[in-house]
Amino acid sequence: MFVQNILYICSVIIIEMKRLIYILVCLTAGCVFFSCSTKPVAKPDYYGFYTEEQLREMRENGRAQAKAYFQELETRHPDSVKVLNLSWAHLDTLPDLSKYNKVEIIDFSGNETPRVDKSLFTSDSLRIVRLDRCGIREIDFPEGNHIKSLNLTNNQLDRIPASIRKCKNLRSLNLEGNHIRHIPRWLLELDSLEDINLNFNQLKLRKSDIRRLAKVQQLLIAGNNIERLPSNIVKLRCESMNLAKNKLHALPKSFAQLKQLKSVIFYENNFENIPELLTDFKNLKHLDFYKNNLTEIPDFVGTMENLEQLYVSYNKIEKIPDTLRHLRRLKHLYIHHNELHFLPEWLAEMDSIERLGVGFNHLLVLPDLSGMKSLIEFDCEKNLLERIPWELIEKPEIEMIVIRNNDFTLTPEEEAKLKKASKTKTIVY
Repeated sequence: MFVQNILYICSVIIIEMKRLIYILVCLTAGCVFFSCSTKPVAKPDYYGFYTEEQLREMRENGRAQAKAYFQELETRHPDSVKVLNLSWAHLDTLPDLSKYNKVEIIDFSGNETPRVDKSLFTSDSLRIVRLDRCGIREIDFPEGNHIKSLNLTNNQLDRIPASIRKCKNLRSLNLEGNHIRHIPRWLLELDSLEDINLNFNQLKLRKSDIRRLAKVQQLLIAGNNIERLPSNIVKLRCESMNLAKNKLHALPKSFAQLKQLKSVIFYENNFENIPELLTDFKNLKHLDFYKNNLTEIPDFVGTMENLEQLYVSYNKIEKIPDTLRHLRRLKHLYIHHNELHFLPEWLAEMDSIERLGVGFNHLLVLPDLSGMKSLIEFDCEKNLLERIPWELIEKPEIEMIVIRNNDFTLTPEEEAKLKKASKTKTIVY
């Protein structure tokens, strides 16, 4: 759903060619979070990179674009307008657009509107709303709206706006980069809500929050400095959970009952081992322990028969356990930036692996991996290899191979051979 929405928005922006260049430039500039200013209207952090004159010019250009856009809209029948795109117009008040009652998508990202009135959302056809990076503190939605996707990222919200409870058809809610501290009771009223993004807020994640998040299928709460999970975590029904960039070092016993999980991300936490509580998680497809303090991959990971993506890079792992050879559906294995001294020979029998990353270890030699039928990307950067893996470079299916920063001594003939191979595939050496 989320990916489809993004593709839809992008296709519309491409159609509006007159505004395309300006939108791309402004979106690039706006990729930083809003500051935590206490001023009535929040200002984006990137404003600090520009002089007052440059900012004035940006505002004037944005408003000029908006004026031209409105003039163009006036030439069209209101019912023919399906998309309203005023992103980065630098407006401090949004105009009355109520006559466009067939609009399906509204994108007003990057304006300067601390308060948004419900008159903006009168279209019965409205399904997708983007209001990220607007400095919003208050927003009101009308009763009976049909909004399915709402993006309020990087605003100035210190709570989830109560009027969102009127969005009975809402499926996707993105509140990343605000100052939200708790989950309101009424969230349980949103029976259609499937995924909620609360990354980089100020959640404490109490038991009450868990109860109110119980219905969502995808839960993103990365970057909230959470130190422990509540014991009632078992009440969650989600199949996907992102707990990255917190301060977790252990899981409550009740976590073991969340066997419906298909994806769980513990990127950049404080785990010293992969908890045994995950032993029977047979439904897992995606397991991420990037940037922790792991010293090993426990044998039970090899029993996660549906695992497709295993990310354990940036740890202190010294070997790949033999049990991983049983992961017959594994597609991505990233174990770079660890303490590996060798790769097991059986790795060549892993027919399902498409992407393998073993760079930044202490490998002296590589086994012949050319028998890996599905392998299309391989990275062994910065090891101690003296021999180039020619069998992989010559493998027809390989699309990208990274071999730089090793101990290779290339002859002129080998350099010529690499250059020739680089014409048909990406080789970084």
